[in-house]
Amino acid sequence: MKKTPMQMVSGRFGSRSGLVDAIMPLLGSSDKELQGRLMGISNKKLLRIHETAEIVQNKFGSRKELVSKVVSLKYPNGKPDDGYLKRVEEASLKRLLEMYRQVGGK
Repeated sequence: MKKTPMQMVSGRFGSRSGLVDAIMPLLGSSDKELQGRLMGISNKKLLRIHETAEIVQNKFGSRKELVSKVVSLKYPNGKPDDGYLKRVEEASLKRLLEMYRQVGGK
C-alpha cells in the first residue's frame, strides 16, 4: 500500500518542521516569514518543493546558476531581451526546470 504524504514526511524527516528545515537551506533562505508560510503548506506540496529544490541544488548548484544556464541556452550568441530575462528570474524552481528542458537542457 502506498504511503500517505504525512507518513513519508514522518519517515524521512521526522516531522513537518524537519522537512521545512531541510527545504530552507536548499532555497538559500533563512527568512522566518518564508518558514512560517512553508509551515502552512500541505505535506504533499512540501515534498514536491523539496524534491525540486534538491534537483536544482545537485544539478546546478543554485537557482542563479540555473537561470544563467537557461538564458545561455536560449540566447547562445547574444544578450537576452529584458522581458525574457525578467520572466526567467521571477519563475518558480519547477518552472525554471521546465524552461531548461524546453531550451534543450538534459
